[in-house]
Amino acid sequence: MNVVMEQFLQSAVGILGATAASDSIGLILAASAIGAAIAALGGALPSLGQGMAVAKAVEAIGRQPEATGQIRSTMIIGCAIAETGGIYGLFVAILLLYVNPFVSMYLDAIQAVQGF
Repeated sequence: MNVVMEQFLQSAVGILGATAASDSIGLILAASAIGAAIAALGGALPSLGQGMAVAKAVEAIGRQPEATGQIRSTMIIGCAIAETGGIYGLFVAILLLYVNPFVSMYLDAIQAVQGF
């Protein structure tokens, strides 16, 4: 995948020229920030679902106290599964904001075209 992306960036740099290509790094950063915001939203939304699940579990325990153990174990497993999606979303957001592999690939493609 990286080889395909590098070839695409090198052809784009060759078509646009070095000055236009270096100016478009801001576009990459802006798109990364938007993607990170969407990923962070995806990381925050599972907490709402977990809150609703806990509220329904408390209601169920209030109606049937004898089923407390089974309700609690099902709720904890469901919350753990929902949390993995949130962790992945936050991981992608942090990756896009602080590591951002697209910028380094873009700069490498510019340097390859310019012969540095």
